[in-house]
Amino acid sequence: MTFPEDDNPVTVLAGPSALAETYRVLRELGVDNATVVCGRRVASLDLLRSLVREAPTGLRISVYDLVEPDPSDTTCERGGEFAREAGAQAIIGIGGGSSMDAAKAIAAEAVQPGWTVAQDHPGEPAQIDFAPLPVLLAPTTAGTASEVTPFSVITYTKTKRKLVLGHPALYARYALLDPLVLQTCSETVRVAAGVDALTHAIESCVSKQATDQTRRRALQSIALVAPHLPRVVDDVGDVQAQEQLQLGAMIAGLAFSKSRLGIVHAMALPLSALFGVPHGVANAVLLPFGMEFNAMSDTEGFAAIAAAMGVDTAALDDEQAAATAVDAVRALATRVGAPRRMSEVGVEREAIPRMAEDAMPSAHIACNPRPIQKSDLIELYTMAF
Repeated sequence: MTFPEDDNPVTVLAGPSALAETYRVLRELGVDNATVVCGRRVASLDLLRSLVREAPTGLRISVYDLVEPDPSDTTCERGGEFAREAGAQAIIGIGGGSSMDAAKAIAAEAVQPGWTVAQDHPGEPAQIDFAPLPVLLAPTTAGTASEVTPFSVITYTKTKRKLVLGHPALYARYALLDPLVLQTCSETVRVAAGVDALTHAIESCVSKQATDQTRRRALQSIALVAPHLPRVVDDVGDVQAQEQLQLGAMIAGLAFSKSRLGIVHAMALPLSALFGVPHGVANAVLLPFGMEFNAMSDTEGFAAIAAAMGVDTAALDDEQAAATAVDAVRALATRVGAPRRMSEVGVEREAIPRMAEDAMPSAHIACNPRPIQKSDLIELYTMAF
């Protein structure tokens, strides 16, 4: 699948056995030496061992398996050095958002050493005046949609900032969406990733930069994620639900690649940078509070979100329907067992002013449907605690 109507250059191969297309894709790209970028858990799985073991004659695959949750600039620097020394001509990212984001940064780092560290400038776009190595991405979670976005989220070790690096050169060449691969992750990860996908779609739908096309994609994503996430949580073997959830997460990526996001994502970044809270978990906690803050600023948009969530809004006006969108999200979070408060995930109350300070430079703030000040962020964090 390709998505020219979304101005998205990634070719998507979807369905059971999509991961098996890796060798054919590499051959078409003229690649005979590739580096897999992943974390230790994925490196231990049979699916990766088989990918390396069964590589056809003439194709060398090396594995860099040191990616941690919320990958650091140091990890990406080391990954770039590893890929250069291995002689890699392409990067294959396999894992959740952390591994895929790291893969994109490593593809740039392999060509230009020191690139990742040089991007530590909050609120400014990434600078790339060269071609990174081609990237293939295979998500093991249905959440971040990194496989179809031009973003790489990196944590900087010295400044303890988590920044979103964005540039068209960071798009992958191919995304391999294999629903069977989703069965390898834990229920906790499945829930966090699914709520992350929902957050992407909701924030994209009401972003100041939203277009008719991105709104359509965002609502399409919500309509897929909302009913299928509980099914996947209930039965990891439900391949049809896995496939629809994976598709919904990817479609959200098509939307927010152009529209950007909002305050929920801006506020989530410091939770990960300062306390190691997984990105999807941070979004799960903050999403209802961000929606309450924004709902009356775009009642039409939030009414559409409620309808996409499955709420019967026929007898409601936009303001009433917008309020039900927040209720529907809270009900879904409860249904799948997502955490509800920052205090549940290890955040310290004393850090709230620092988190608000760190969230304000995020580019997502400018896209939020309602203007927001640092004092608003402090109030929202306090409510979410």
